[in-house]
Amino acid sequence: MTRRPYVRPLHPHWWLRDRRQFLYILREGTSVFVGLYSAILMDGLIRLAQGRAAWESYLAALSSPLGVTVQVICLAFTIFHAVTWFGVTPKAMPPLLVKGEPIPARTIIRGHFILWAVLSLAVLLVLGG
Repeated sequence: MTRRPYVRPLHPHWWLRDRRQFLYILREGTSVFVGLYSAILMDGLIRLAQGRAAWESYLAALSSPLGVTVQVICLAFTIFHAVTWFGVTPKAMPPLLVKGEPIPARTIIRGHFILWAVLSLAVLLVLGG
């Protein structure tokens, strides 16, 4: 006769009790909205390949109140996703050494934000926004 393994009881809302776990679950959940926006962009490419009428109907759908609302929600969750991942990056990567000393996590995070701002500005300038 074998013993049954111990199964620790887990409350259904375990992730609501600790702020770190809540933010982790929230960050993971935001990936759904990142994926949704990626699907919206892929649909745009398909519509663009289908011709002018399909492209214009796609743009009309994006310009509708529902389309704008979905895009704003996706943008908010995507920004949250990016910001929280920038904070996790130093923990997820091997230590970067400069003259034998590790680069501080704060410097790596700031570098991500600076690069994000520079690339956003470059895209804005290229597209003439």
